[in-house]
Amino acid sequence: MKAPVRLTLSRNRRIETDAESAFNPYMNTTMHIAFINSTRSWGGVKTWTVDYATELVARDHGVTVFARQSEFIATLKDRGIDARQANFGFDFNPLTIGRFIAAFLRTRPDIVICNINKDMNTAGVAARLLGIPVVQRVGMPRDMESNSRVTFLIKLLKPWFLCPSHSVANGVRTHLPFVPEDRIKVIHNAKKPVDAIRPVQSGPLQLISTSQVNKDKHHQNVLDALETLPPDSFQYHIVGTGKLVESLREQHRKLEKRGSLVWHGFTTDVQAHLRNADVFLLPSNSEGMPNALLEAMAMGLIPVSRDIGGVSEIWPDSLAHLMVPPSAGHEEFRNTIDSLLKLDNDALNALKGLSLNACRTTFNLPTKIDEFERWVEDNLLGR
Repeated sequence: MKAPVRLTLSRNRRIETDAESAFNPYMNTTMHIAFINSTRSWGGVKTWTVDYATELVARDHGVTVFARQSEFIATLKDRGIDARQANFGFDFNPLTIGRFIAAFLRTRPDIVICNINKDMNTAGVAARLLGIPVVQRVGMPRDMESNSRVTFLIKLLKPWFLCPSHSVANGVRTHLPFVPEDRIKVIHNAKKPVDAIRPVQSGPLQLISTSQVNKDKHHQNVLDALETLPPDSFQYHIVGTGKLVESLREQHRKLEKRGSLVWHGFTTDVQAHLRNADVFLLPSNSEGMPNALLEAMAMGLIPVSRDIGGVSEIWPDSLAHLMVPPSAGHEEFRNTIDSLLKLDNDALNALKGLSLNACRTTFNLPTKIDEFERWVEDNLLGR
């Protein structure tokens, strides 16, 4: 006797049968989200995706990530997240759009979250054709500068915009004034805080930066500052790679030879380096809401940062003296780092505690995921 057919209607879009459920592993999850990322290098949005995907899966939501970079895919799979290799090709590639249509028909996501225009004009188009809500995750205030192609794409897909800071949201409003206000949502990037700080150890103070080593990250300011500070009082760890690694190594060979500067290169396990550090340095002059900074503060590191992007939105008043002006050069960084080198361990540990507490109260990941769930349910799905 043939098994009865069971129909389930959701949001006037989805009709599923018992037979179909065998091909859709997410049928019984609370919500299924597809993340799209066509970028070739590791940046803050990939870390954000790993954080969100991990927490959402822990809450019994379905997550599928379609991406290009193999290291990103491997990191997600190590966490038990469904991550799939995707080839994107040229803009509006009909073959790519067709592949995403087929993938979405199999996995039935409730929403599709895109990172950059390449994601939007392939996976975003596929989602729109299937009636699936599209979210554009915007990382920087100028990421969505208006031109005829961007305007066409936004008006075609009618996406929601998810911004990690109010400064980024203001950038969307400035460059895309035709986007309705109710389509723009700010949810600060967030991290899970550790239980307690790692107390400062005897010996040199451990400094670290974990940004890509490119011009806009301004490692040069910190390295120039460190050249003038007492030898053996610090050790600076640079985690990451980029276009300026070799030139900066050549300029600051003396720091490296005396053991004050250590280059670690690319890694997908940044936390392993943060655990052994005391002070996090962010000299970048181009950020939205820097994941690297939040990750360091969630580990209880003392932050020293340029006042850029959305940093001031999460920065506690108790650490105001450790934020340097947007135009700061090596002298401002030198003075700030030197002030930390002069503190005893008790004072340094107190600052580490203030940093960790800022994460717990201002950008705690579970709290932000709660906000994300409410926004999706109420505004995108209308449940």
